Amino acid sequence: MYLFETIYSRNFLFTIPNIRLILIFIRRADYTYQISIYKFVCVDFPKVQYFNDPKLLSELEEYRQQNARLMEQYTALIKRIEEQEIGSFEDLAKYDEKSAQALIKLATGTPPMPMEGRNFGFFGVTSTGKSSMINKLLAKDVAATGVGETTKEVTGYSGFNYTLYDIPGRNDDVSYFSMNYVAFWKGLTRRLVLIHHTVKEMTKVFHLLDVIGLHYDIVINKFDILEFEEREPFKQQIHAEIKECKLKGVDNVWFLSARNPPQFPDWIQMVKFLTDPSKDPKSH
Repeated sequence: MYLFETIYSRNFLFTIPNIRLILIFIRRADYTYQISIYKFVCVDFPKVQYFNDPKLLSELEEYRQQNARLMEQYTALIKRIEEQEIGSFEDLAKYDEKSAQALIKLATGTPPMPMEGRNFGFFGVTSTGKSSMINKLLAKDVAATGVGETTKEVTGYSGFNYTLYDIPGRNDDVSYFSMNYVAFWKGLTRRLVLIHHTVKEMTKVFHLLDVIGLHYDIVINKFDILEFEEREPFKQQIHAEIKECKLKGVDNVWFLSARNPPQFPDWIQMVKFLTDPSKDPKSH
């Protein structure tokens, strides 16, 4: 989503896509104007949207209608956060503890979005292989794959009594400061976060999940690109980073390759875990 800034002063009106300008208009004695540019910042705010899935849209709309008051509280809080140009939950907690606590209270009290069947969300930055993993789990090519970010919207792919959701990749918790997203996350049966090189690729998201009190599984995909002698040290590094980052909600850590599932036993372990309803959490 591009930010459109509208700057108005008397008879002057400027609407400039993807640009934020702060202009100072100084009226001279002869009623002419001197215009000075005070600040110039290009901005491009990625925003997760719930499109391309009629079922999810319908569930969200029903949820919003049932939780109108909660939606108003979120809207007011997000407006306050945006006015301060806060970039992450960590920054919010640092510079505006009151708003951070308000967000935690709202998120904790947000009921999960009712979703049919069992639902799994796949998160991760660009090129961690979310779409490839979904295709392999469904045994058919339904999600677009390729170099760069191929997932532009939250997209659900249905299996037998379950749905796999492909989530646009970013380590940006600001995109998730909304009732819709918190309810969606809480409604998921499980949340799988894919990483490539380091846990720190997704620390903002991990910490937000921890604050809300949600559990998640970490999936190190593309494990096959490492040489054999590099794999064990890499495993140790990942587990050390989990401790270093003080992640609280980690249930499982799997090292595997969606490109070549039989190569690593963790693939079978993951599939068995995800297909066993007895492993589902009692609450989200």
